[in-house]
Amino acid sequence: MPSMDTFIAVCLALIVLELGVMLAVFAFVMLKVKDAAAAVEVAAYRVDQEVLSVGETFRSGWGGAVRTIVSAGMAFLRR
Repeated sequence: MPSMDTFIAVCLALIVLELGVMLAVFAFVMLKVKDAAAAVEVAAYRVDQEVLSVGETFRSGWGGAVRTIVSAGMAFLRR
């Protein structure tokens, strides 16, 4: 019959193996989170550029014309 020392050694080995696997999974997940954060950063930069572009459009003559047309349309629909 196996002794208690063998049982404890097997349990400790399984615990160490489990911790190793969990550390590997954690490292893999953190790398994926890093990639996702980089993708979000790129998307935020692109959205910022689009917002700046739309702002420039509204500051130019086109923005005033669009606002005038929308304002006239809303006034016409309210009657």
